[in-house]
Amino acid sequence: MLILLALSVCISEPLSRNIIRIIFVIVAVKFFIGRDNGMDLIKRYKNFLLPISAFAWWMIISSVYGGHLVSDSDSNVYWFFFSHNMILFIPMITIIRQQKISEKLFVALAVSLLIDDVFIFGQLATGVENPITFLNDAPLQNLILYAILLPTFFILFTDEKDFRKKIFFCATFLVSLAAFLFLYTQFAFKDVEYFGTDEIFRTQKIIWAASFEIVKNNPIMGVGLGNFNEELDKILPEAQDLHIHHAFNTYLQFWAETGIFGLILFCGIFGAILVWAKRRSENLYGRILFFSTLLLMIYSFTDFIFENYSAMRAYWFLLGVCVASLHR
Repeated sequence: MLILLALSVCISEPLSRNIIRIIFVIVAVKFFIGRDNGMDLIKRYKNFLLPISAFAWWMIISSVYGGHLVSDSDSNVYWFFFSHNMILFIPMITIIRQQKISEKLFVALAVSLLIDDVFIFGQLATGVENPITFLNDAPLQNLILYAILLPTFFILFTDEKDFRKKIFFCATFLVSLAAFLFLYTQFAFKDVEYFGTDEIFRTQKIIWAASFEIVKNNPIMGVGLGNFNEELDKILPEAQDLHIHHAFNTYLQFWAETGIFGLILFCGIFGAILVWAKRRSENLYGRILFFSTLLLMIYSFTDFIFENYSAMRAYWFLLGVCVASLHR
C-alpha cells in the first residue's frame, strides 16, 4: 500500500487520498490489537506529536471561534489533518520496519514524479500551448511539489553508491528540474505578459497590506479559521474580482485567521522538524528532511502552502519515510 501511495502521490490526488484512508484503518486496527504501541509511539515521537497536538487543539478553538468547526469548505480542522494528511507520518512509522522499504518508496516516488514530467513535456512536444499536470491545471500550485521533492532526489543522487540507482536519481532530478523551470517560467511569463511586472508587484503589495490590516484588527485570536476570504473582501473588494483566496503568504494567512498563537504553533511544528532533522544531518534521511522542510518554509513566504493538497500530502509522506528510517 505504501509503494502504491508513493507511485500515485504525484499523479492522482483521489487515488492517493483513498489509499491513505485504507492505511489509517489498517494501522488503527493494529493499535487496537497491540495497545502498547500507542504509548511507545507517544514517547518516541513526542517532539513531533506535542506541537502537532497543540496546533490541532488551537485549530479547533479557532474553528469554533470562526464558526467553521463543521463545514464543507476547505477551512476546517479536517482539512489540515486528513485532507492534507498532517498526521500521515504516524501510520508510516508503524509500518516501515527496514530501510530497504524506504529505498523502494523513494524509487516509487521518483517514478511518480517522472510520469508527471513526461506528461508535461509530451504535451509540449505535441504543440499544446498550456500544458497541465496530472494533479491540476494551475502551474503555480504544482511548483510547491517540486520545491519539496527536488532536494530529495538531488541528495539521493549525490549520496547513492549503487551506479544504476545513482543514474536513475540523477535523471529524475534533471528532468524534474527542467519541468519545474518550465512551469515557473510559464506562470511568470503569462502573468507578466497579461498584467505587467509593476502591476504584479503592486497587487502583491496590496494583498499583503490588506492581510496586515486583518492582523492589526485581530492580533490575538485572528478572525477565525475559514474567515480570511470574507475579511479580505471587506478590506479589499477587488479581491473577489481577481479570484484571490489567500494572503500569498502562509505566515500572514495563519496570523490573520488563527491569531498569534496559531502562527507560533504552526512555526513550532516545522521548527521542531528542522531542529530534529538538523541534529541527524549526518544521515541521508536527516539531510533530505532538513532541506525539504527548509525549502517548504522559504516557499511559504510567497504562497499559502496548505492550498495544495497533493504537495502537502507528498511532504507528510516524505516526513514519514525519513523519520521511520532514522529510527530503524
